[in-house]
Amino acid sequence: MLLPPSMNRLALALCFVSLAALGQPSPDAGTSDASVALSPSTAPPEGEAASEDLSYPTCPEGFDKDDDDLSDSTVLGALQVEVDGRGLTPTGLEFRGLQRLTDPQVRKLVGAPPAEDSRPLTATQVQSLLHRLARTGLFARVEPRVRVSDQGPALLEVTLQENPTLTSVEFEGLQDLRPDELWGALFELSSLASDADDTEDEVTTLRVHKRHGTLRVVSPCPAPRPPRPWLARREEGAFRPGIMLGGLDAALDRVLKTLREDDGYLLATVSATLSPEGRLVVTVDEGQLESVEVRGVDDAMATRVREALGLEPGDVFLRSDARRAMERMESRLPFLRAVDSEDLQDERTTVRIVEEHEADGTRHYRTKEEPRRKSRRHERVEFEVGWSRMFGEVDAGSDGLTLEGKKLIVHVRPRPPDLDVDLLPVHTQVTGFAPGLSASLRIFDSRDRVHTTLEGAFFIPLRLGGQRIPGDPEGTSNQRHVNLLGGAKVQLPALGIEELGAQVHDFIDTLDRWRLGDFDSYFYSFLINRPDRDYFRRQGFTAFATWRWAESWLAGVEVRGDTMSSLQSFTPPLSLFRNDDPPFPNAPVNEGRFRSAVVRLEYSGAAERGTRVGSLFRTPETSLFERHKNWKREPALRGFVTLEVGEGPGAGGADARFWKLVGDVALDVPMNWHTGLNLRLRAAMGHDLPLQKQEALGGWTALRGFGFKEFRGGDSSVLASAEYRWHGLGIFADLGAVHAANAWSGAQLGLGGSFHFSDAVRFEAAWRIDEKAQLTPEARLLFNRTF
Repeated sequence: MLLPPSMNRLALALCFVSLAALGQPSPDAGTSDASVALSPSTAPPEGEAASEDLSYPTCPEGFDKDDDDLSDSTVLGALQVEVDGRGLTPTGLEFRGLQRLTDPQVRKLVGAPPAEDSRPLTATQVQSLLHRLARTGLFARVEPRVRVSDQGPALLEVTLQENPTLTSVEFEGLQDLRPDELWGALFELSSLASDADDTEDEVTTLRVHKRHGTLRVVSPCPAPRPPRPWLARREEGAFRPGIMLGGLDAALDRVLKTLREDDGYLLATVSATLSPEGRLVVTVDEGQLESVEVRGVDDAMATRVREALGLEPGDVFLRSDARRAMERMESRLPFLRAVDSEDLQDERTTVRIVEEHEADGTRHYRTKEEPRRKSRRHERVEFEVGWSRMFGEVDAGSDGLTLEGKKLIVHVRPRPPDLDVDLLPVHTQVTGFAPGLSASLRIFDSRDRVHTTLEGAFFIPLRLGGQRIPGDPEGTSNQRHVNLLGGAKVQLPALGIEELGAQVHDFIDTLDRWRLGDFDSYFYSFLINRPDRDYFRRQGFTAFATWRWAESWLAGVEVRGDTMSSLQSFTPPLSLFRNDDPPFPNAPVNEGRFRSAVVRLEYSGAAERGTRVGSLFRTPETSLFERHKNWKREPALRGFVTLEVGEGPGAGGADARFWKLVGDVALDVPMNWHTGLNLRLRAAMGHDLPLQKQEALGGWTALRGFGFKEFRGGDSSVLASAEYRWHGLGIFADLGAVHAANAWSGAQLGLGGSFHFSDAVRFEAAWRIDEKAQLTPEARLLFNRTF
């Protein structure tokens, strides 16, 4: 008879004691696997033990370790025992509950002895068989028990509940996805099954008995996986009926994981109905957003956050939508930031598939949402250094989001002060190596009233390589002075004022930033003594105001008061190569006190409301908008016009009035994802311009292929550029002319090709097309785009 439930634990212990006793080896077989000694009443004769040890299969080491993600912890039940006044020695194995599979098939798969075999089963054999049964993935439940009758032997009875058998599969409810995209997830485990039937690919063990010196082939080990013909699967584009390997709830869990984690449908749910005949209907809801709730700010600010997110109820919600929405929110409302994901672990939920049964045998499966188990928080400090954090951007676009059903919860908080410190690796012909730092501290107002920015920079020319100005020790000392800049500005969003501030400065400046980026100039100055810039000393102040009445438009005014002086190139050049050449020449300027006013109008079709405006190193020749980085993804038009009117020392030494008008416009036209066309037109004109403000063309990127400022001294210039890019390759053409001494220089043409490592980093080679053309091109590896 069966033991009462209250004695289940004791009976289980007795069973394993008996089974372990039967598994003791003969005296010469080595150390015993059991920790309990044999009792005389239950130990089999020595000959039987030896015979038993030689008769059952021994599989390769690690064979019972399953490589798949099939756990037996949920399908393998506790062994139940019946005690009838004597020790237990199971001498037979019986399978119950099989429906689609047959008894011989299951025995061969797991290496069980034939049904007519009455030899005793050791504890090791029982344990191995039960684990193999549970790990086949064919059974939802494995219930072992030992039955002992009054007269007959003990019998190990295993009740098996097969996983559902599928006869057909249908997908419903899909909108953006196709059923083919989910078949792989549904039958992922079936694809790992053996392609052979139950008569192939058996593992046979060759055994050598040490004492008797005999060699024999023992019965084969079970196949490591169920044969594919037994299983429900997708084969050659068609569904094949069979058993659902691993269970249907686990398969639907994989489909749900694929939808949410792989495909990015964060609100997707899966439900299914399985009829008694095996017809499975899977219904997929890709997930439509019902509402958006903002937490962490007041109601008025929450409304602005929702507007910035741009997420509409009723739309299918994707992870990419969440990432773009959060990036858009942080761009338009830079004084707010998303709460970090680590701080929201207890706010997030998990989903799983649950199974329900009806009386007629129909099974229903649905998605159930559950709160995460709250973690026990510990105070800790983490410091992480990695290439992605040091040299790349960390993808945190979907931070700050949690889901409650189909409601999106957005967690934001006021942004703390933002300190940005950058290295200035300055290297010029008039300073040598002059390292320094620039810093910007932004203090945000959580109510979006006044945002304050403090910024400054310095760089120090070092005394390296004996550099000097020949015959002018005082001039050498003056050019080694510390260079300083500092300023403050505020942003008043309610008035549309993007910048209102001032700065003071005493530093070495250039008006050639529109030609070549800072790093490129410093790099080639150090590498080959070719900075491709002219410099002068500038001491004074700048006051400015910038009004931004729309995302893409701004207007500004600046008032400048500066004292400018000429600088000379140091000798010898401090460069890695070409240091035996003469120093790179530095053009003189009109020296003295200059006063001017600058007005500007700018447009950038790619700019967003939160795009930063302005720079500590601002000039009338460059834009205040940051350059759009994704030029190949969407069309972008950008440009600016500046007019400077001022007074200062002219060519004759006396003060004179001057004016200068500069216009620069560019259009990026993507043909497809990897192909695009870039067009640029720059024009400038002026009157009574001081030397430092006169127009010049030639060099990078102002008429490539020609020498630096080969055509200079003009009061007007026109430059047109066109570049066609296909994947990493590009071709370009520059056409320009300078008006000087009441005459135009004539149109000059430069042609070249480029190889792009990224949008900014590229290798360019250019040829001039005129009577001085050479076979060898001008070539540069450039790291910045100036426009």
